[in-house]
Amino acid sequence: MNDINELLIPKQIIRSNRKSISLIVNRSGELIVRAPLFCKDKLIFDFINKKAKWIITKKSELAQNDIYSPLTFTKDETIYIIGKPYKIVLLPIKRVQLKENEIFVPNLNPMISLKNWLIKLAKTHVAKTMAEFSKKYNLKYTGISITSARTRWGSCSYKNHLNFSYKLIMCPQQVIDYIVIHELCHTIEKNHSKRFWNRVEEFCPNYKTCEKWLKQNRRIIDVI
Repeated sequence: MNDINELLIPKQIIRSNRKSISLIVNRSGELIVRAPLFCKDKLIFDFINKKAKWIITKKSELAQNDIYSPLTFTKDETIYIIGKPYKIVLLPIKRVQLKENEIFVPNLNPMISLKNWLIKLAKTHVAKTMAEFSKKYNLKYTGISITSARTRWGSCSYKNHLNFSYKLIMCPQQVIDYIVIHELCHTIEKNHSKRFWNRVEEFCPNYKTCEKWLKQNRRIIDVI
């Protein structure tokens, strides 16, 4: 264990009746090891060293995602609007107001006020983006809804009604564009076949970059 650095020290080693070693980096950034009952420590730490790059990458991603901690409105906090950070300032006002680098939020029921404002902004902004790409690529949809979904950014019904989480409004514009194009492509391809992804790439050549951003910043969906 002498050659293992601090980031690679496991929080817990769980031995059980299994055949192989597996590693988990939990949401707290702790390394959990699952190993066979009689697996020697040396084999475990050799395996950890072998997977060092993966472990450090996972911990780095989680550290970056700390900026997306759920809002509490009890300390200095920031929220992202179309990819730009705004400092939240609580004031005795009636409506949310967006300034250059700050967002003023009513100090009475700030969570409700900010959420309602984000939903309204998402309705306008996503609908505008939808209309632009629908016209540009001749992809038809029957309607659009803004939801409070916590597990996915968008969906497309068999009747081509598109749904988007209001939390999408916190993502950078290129990511918003990608999610919109992704769901529009489902109006003609109802699965994730190779043909579907070819369509997505045709209309959004940088979609893999956007997918990577969503993976690395997935906790943004938990902010509010």
